[in-house]
Amino acid sequence: MGKTWSGTPFDGIGSAVTSSPRRSGRTLVVRLASQAAKVGVSVGALFLVLRQVDTDSMLRVLAGADRTDVLIVIGLYLFGQAVTAWRWKIIARRVGFTEPMAHFLRFYFVGMFFNLFGPSTLGGDLVRALYLGASAGRRTVALHTVIFDRISGLVTLVFVAVMAIALFGRFGLPWPIVAVVSLTGAGLAVGWFLVPLLVRRFFAKDGRANRLVERDLRPFWNDRALLSRTVAVSLGFHVLQTASLILLGDALSMDVDWRYYFIFHPLVSVLSALPVSVAGLGVREAGYAWFLTRQGVDHDTAIAFGILWFVVLLASSLVGGLVYLASGAAIPTLRGQRGDAASQSTADDETQFPAAS
Repeated sequence: MGKTWSGTPFDGIGSAVTSSPRRSGRTLVVRLASQAAKVGVSVGALFLVLRQVDTDSMLRVLAGADRTDVLIVIGLYLFGQAVTAWRWKIIARRVGFTEPMAHFLRFYFVGMFFNLFGPSTLGGDLVRALYLGASAGRRTVALHTVIFDRISGLVTLVFVAVMAIALFGRFGLPWPIVAVVSLTGAGLAVGWFLVPLLVRRFFAKDGRANRLVERDLRPFWNDRALLSRTVAVSLGFHVLQTASLILLGDALSMDVDWRYYFIFHPLVSVLSALPVSVAGLGVREAGYAWFLTRQGVDHDTAIAFGILWFVVLLASSLVGGLVYLASGAAIPTLRGQRGDAASQSTADDETQFPAAS
């Protein structure tokens, strides 16, 4: 059966809405409340950081930024996203997805666009999963490759910050922050490896959850080669992105020790990745302001740094938008046709794992 594609990912959920209007109504209210809360957090954080800004001074800082450096940073950021798309390909291939690298690049860049511009119910991670799942008829496994890709990146990000603190010192950061960062990284890593144990403990032995964890996703916990390669690629990406931030700081003539970037950038990235704001807006800028002013950077320059980094994210996401348009501006539906569901069930029953490489 062919896959169902359309201009909107919500075309396939009409039957579910019709069959349970009360549930769909409650879901809509929860989603609207969640989005309103995120908007409130972003607006509140932006208000707090911008109310102390001398607008003329900040604009002068931005106008004086080295444009060549900024363009190089955008290029490095895009290259870094290609690296993370490669990491996702490594993960997905281990559980049976054989799409070429060009497809993973396209899926990833379209997802990057929706991370910033998509509706609240359709983040970039879900878009990536929809594309990959539609291409192979295994939506559930595709979604879990995205989840593992995201978690592995966050764990490695926290690891970078912890190692930087161990190697370079705290740079005056309060001990509670160091403790929270360390415990967060340990909690994410330990929590991930506890998933199989918890599933076996609380779900039916012959149920879908156990089958998914014990068979379809087994390499995510047991394949040391996969875990090692994933961590190695993640480390390379985070070093590259931190180098981009150092160059961005140079573009604004900021006098900040290069080693400090390896501490504050991972921490701000983790904070902005939390689902409490709109695309990290406000949280990211407040985080940069707090960490940079502790190193003697004036508030206006610190906010200009955050704004300039957002410009880099914006420009890169627009590239993802161009990829989306060039691909036909179509996203697979959340629920395919009945034939698709049957084909997915068959595919799940016939999962064959390639050898680790």
